[in-house]
Amino acid sequence: MNTHRRTGLAIAAVMCGAAVAAGPAAEAIAAPAPTSASKVVTPQPLSAQGSTDTAKGAATVQAAAHRQWRSWISGDYLNRHGKKWVSQPYKAKGKWAGAFVRCYNERAQMRVRILNVDAGRYIADKKKVCNPDASIKVWSNKFHRGDKLKIILMGNQGSYVSAYYKN
Repeated sequence: MNTHRRTGLAIAAVMCGAAVAAGPAAEAIAAPAPTSASKVVTPQPLSAQGSTDTAKGAATVQAAAHRQWRSWISGDYLNRHGKKWVSQPYKAKGKWAGAFVRCYNERAQMRVRILNVDAGRYIADKKKVCNPDASIKVWSNKFHRGDKLKIILMGNQGSYVSAYYKN
């Protein structure tokens, strides 16, 4: 019985291999790639220039932000813990560290802070009324790579909290 099963599997594997080798994929692999100058893609250098926010005096970098972690903090948790939530210490992976808070009640007042644990000071702070269509965003580059950071959320509205970084 086992001999028949092995023989059947071997024959099926050979037939599948032959069908793949004879199909259009084999022709595409065997055909040389076009090398005309019109189809060559040259990488474009990214602009290293940043824009300056004149209202706050902080330089912002126009690079893509990458989410490091995300967490849901319920309003019930905030109300039971003195309207405050503190994240575990984490290390930002880039030169810029950011915190995004997404809350859904239009009348809730929320405050977001980033604490540099190693230096013992707040490096970013923003207090804002929630808008369900936008996040509360705060960015800072006032830390050294390897410093431990914490995000502190104050308010009574359930929210998504995310840590972001930019290089």
